[in-house]
Amino acid sequence: MAWGNSWNRWEGAEGPIFTMGQIRVDLTMLLVGVHTLAMALGAMAAAAGFGAWLTAGVFSPVQLGEGHVWTLLTYPFVHDIRQEGIWFALEMLMFFWFGREVESAIGRKSLGLLYAALAVGPALLLAGIAPWLGSGVLAGSGTIHFAIFLAFCALHPGAQFFFGLAARWVGWILLAVYSLTYFAGRDWSGGIQLWATAMLAVGWVRGGGVSWPKISFSKRAKPVTKKKVSTKKSGLVPLEKVDPILEKISREGMGSLTAAERKLLEEARNKLMQKDRPSGSVR
Repeated sequence: MAWGNSWNRWEGAEGPIFTMGQIRVDLTMLLVGVHTLAMALGAMAAAAGFGAWLTAGVFSPVQLGEGHVWTLLTYPFVHDIRQEGIWFALEMLMFFWFGREVESAIGRKSLGLLYAALAVGPALLLAGIAPWLGSGVLAGSGTIHFAIFLAFCALHPGAQFFFGLAARWVGWILLAVYSLTYFAGRDWSGGIQLWATAMLAVGWVRGGGVSWPKISFSKRAKPVTKKKVSTKKSGLVPLEKVDPILEKISREGMGSLTAAERKLLEEARNKLMQKDRPSGSVR
């Protein structure tokens, strides 16, 4: 980021999904591109008089009951530039910044699963309580991307923002403002979606969602075994993985570490002890 904060440690460790010239396209950038393309297509459809086609991708419990299951995944990509205006560009910029930080911390697969859960989970919740709350309509990705920002705040609670505010306080302040906005407008569906996505995103990165996706796909067992053998030969965990964790501890304390970071730090400690043990046993 241009702000020069120490928490900006994106290095694209997993590598790009694909490259376009000198541009390394990761999952976050790919999602920004898909949203931008969807917005452009929607604008052209509206200009051609086919704006009603956009409603086919909007989610509502009524449409879900009629069998429009695809709306669970399409509604985040329904953008009406006439309503969103410049806020669409700001939303994509913020998601590009903070989404890459979250992707760097939890991994590409975990971010992809989180993004899908943020779209499908709250929508199903609203469908379940529709008989009591009424039929709400979901369209656009603003709430989902705000939840990604809250996930960043959970990963880096001590990061400094404007006026010296820590990320944790910025997240709480914005969450309160959005909540009051929905409350004043009596938009109960929007408020429920806001809090459901917020709790899901924060719980995902703080409660083990960081390491869970890494234990799937047994087809990659052999490459992992080779990596473990090579690690045992060297006896050390690469410093480029440990240094950012040590910097985070000095900056924000042990309590700010995620489950994956604690595990990596413990592995580094055990490797150092194993390396020193043979020399210490010789008298």
